[in-house]
Amino acid sequence: MVEKKRKGHPLFLIEKFMGVLFFPLQVIFNLFRQKLATELLPQAEEKAVGIIVRLPLASGLLSGKHTRETKFPEDDHRNYNRNGEFFNVGETFAGLPFEKGVELADQLKGYLPEGINLAQMAMRWILDHKAVSTIIPGASSPEQAARNARISEVSLPESLVQSLHEFYASAVQQHIRGPY
Repeated sequence: MVEKKRKGHPLFLIEKFMGVLFFPLQVIFNLFRQKLATELLPQAEEKAVGIIVRLPLASGLLSGKHTRETKFPEDDHRNYNRNGEFFNVGETFAGLPFEKGVELADQLKGYLPEGINLAQMAMRWILDHKAVSTIIPGASSPEQAARNARISEVSLPESLVQSLHEFYASAVQQHIRGPY
């Protein structure tokens, strides 16, 4: 049954936004989950569908701060869902086994342009896709939120973007677990 939209209903408000029907999609997309770059994002751009990216740092792997010895609190999904015990394994560490993700993140550090860190490169790479409207990075302090916002001032050379895609295809893709 199709519900009639009334004033105040979220879909009514969306339809009235600038006179255009707008349906954004929220997806997992990051340097470790690049499949959408060739499959979904071109279609979204063509149809003017906004893309909201969650888990841009792959549950923190792309912060570059974790080691194989990193331990997470008992109530943290990075502890209790590492292998998909409670929900889709792709929701945690982008579907990579934690130790492999740490290894791959360490390898990505070799691609860093001068003056930016791994988290900044990872977020800027996502935002450089025209179909992406925004990302939802975590922040544990106002300072971290401000650092995240400053990625709008960063640019990545096209050669680096291509190298990061090649890295995904050759080193990452075969290790991703779960549907995606």
